[in-house]
Amino acid sequence: MMKITPPEQTSENESAEEINVSARTARLLLRLLRAAQPISRIELARRLGINRSTVTDTFKPLITAGLIREEPLKTASETNRLQGRPPIGISFNDERDFFIGVNLGVRHTQIGTTTLNGEIMAEEDFETPSEPKAALRLTREKIEKLHRQNADRQLRVIGVSVPGLTDSERRKLLFAPNLDWHNVAIADALQLNETIKVIVENDSTAAAMYEARMKIRYSSDGLMHDFIVIRSGTGIGVGMVIGSEVYRGSGAGRGIAGEFGHMTIVAGGKLCVCGNRGCWEKYASAAAAASLYLGDRAHRDERAPRFVEIVARAENGEVRARRTLEKIGDYLGIGIANVIVGIGIPRVIVSGRLVYGWKYIKKPLNEAIQRSIVGKLEGWSVEVGEPVGAAIGGALEVAVEEYLTNGLTV
Repeated sequence: MMKITPPEQTSENESAEEINVSARTARLLLRLLRAAQPISRIELARRLGINRSTVTDTFKPLITAGLIREEPLKTASETNRLQGRPPIGISFNDERDFFIGVNLGVRHTQIGTTTLNGEIMAEEDFETPSEPKAALRLTREKIEKLHRQNADRQLRVIGVSVPGLTDSERRKLLFAPNLDWHNVAIADALQLNETIKVIVENDSTAAAMYEARMKIRYSSDGLMHDFIVIRSGTGIGVGMVIGSEVYRGSGAGRGIAGEFGHMTIVAGGKLCVCGNRGCWEKYASAAAAASLYLGDRAHRDERAPRFVEIVARAENGEVRARRTLEKIGDYLGIGIANVIVGIGIPRVIVSGRLVYGWKYIKKPLNEAIQRSIVGKLEGWSVEVGEPVGAAIGGALEVAVEEYLTNGLTV
């Protein structure tokens, strides 16, 4: 087995920068193929602005090895019809390998499988046990079950998305405030054997990877243009795509990049599970909606409603529910403006459970941004993403991206 070489062969005299460009082109081609398959070589070359020979050189060994297959495209271009040539597309062979994704959530854990075609084949979920050992034991049991069910395929990578900080090697969960888990060796607990890699990723970064694939499919150039993902559920996390790559920080800061949910937006405000007061996620997450709905004078016997219940009440005309969602929107907009200023990327995608209430959140969110310095500039945008799909989808994307970047061999 040998590792796939970049699309343009490099000599010993070529610079490191030139080699990196070649490797980057290979990654972009593989991502675009997966997002838009089946797709012709001509279209791949056109979208990325590269020579068709580069596409051919990249995929030829993969086709020979059976990792990529050729097939007639269902729709032919006008040029092909006139010239009488049947259009040929390429796609990943989804019959040999598979991947497992684990979205380890604060309340629920989802486990699913996929192939390189991107579709979820199977999915299971369960309430997340409060103790990490119990949660990982149950997770491993589900993984082993899915592994047995796919005995005709080879399991390549297990991707795990977690609601907290990870180490630079992406094997441990360092701290998950909303779970109160510290230094959990997730990869060691879930690794079935030495040939199957386990990658542990922050859930917001994983969501950014998922949203990126969705955007690549319909983009005109096949690139992941810079954007920020704000994922709001029990907490708030931020994922970033910069220069067509997911950004995880650098050096000692690799595990903490994107933890904007714990920036202070209300001095001396509500106590957060992280130990700080006034954190953004205490005011703008889906979980924060319940306390905003009940207010400071809530009756002891009044049950805290779930976010979807608050949305349903707003849909039924309840003013209290609508005002709650509007407050969430205002706080969310304040934080988004801060994130845009801090990172310098004006395009934002909001995903997670908060999306269910977008109808009531959108206007106050935009108004809050317009009040900030960001609102004085042109070019900023906030759009809605996936409410739940980016959760298990993100975990699966972590697994597949690792394989395409570091594990694809012929």
